[in-house]
Amino acid sequence: MILAGKRAQFAAALKELVADIVRHVETDLQGIRSVADLSARVKGLREQVEQLEIEKARKTEEFERRDREIEHKVGLERKRQEFELDAAKREAVLAVGEKNLEADRKRFEEQMAFVEKRFTEQVEYLKGIIGQLSERLPTMNIDAQVQRGIPRR
Repeated sequence: MILAGKRAQFAAALKELVADIVRHVETDLQGIRSVADLSARVKGLREQVEQLEIEKARKTEEFERRDREIEHKVGLERKRQEFELDAAKREAVLAVGEKNLEADRKRFEEQMAFVEKRFTEQVEYLKGIIGQLSERLPTMNIDAQVQRGIPRR
């Protein structure tokens, strides 16, 4: 029985030893699993970081493109406004020039009407004077014959 008692002790100790080894192996396996899990997690996070960097680059490019388009549109609008301002200035200058020409034409027509009226009055006055002179001057009839070849002395 001594042997049987020792066998039972030995079997119990062996069971404890096997259980203890199993626990250590399970703990080590859990550590290995957690390292593998962490490794997989790190790999996943790196992939996620790369995806986010790619997305950030896309968004940055999109915003830069929008900024360029906006700057282009602002430039076009500025050019349009400058063109409209120049056109308005030209139209204003032309309008003033047309008004000045109209005023000059009107003034010229008035001066021409005045000159024509004065000229008509002067002609009428001179006709009257010539008529009075012709009435007052004696009339003479001169009969003259012109002969050819005979020199006059």
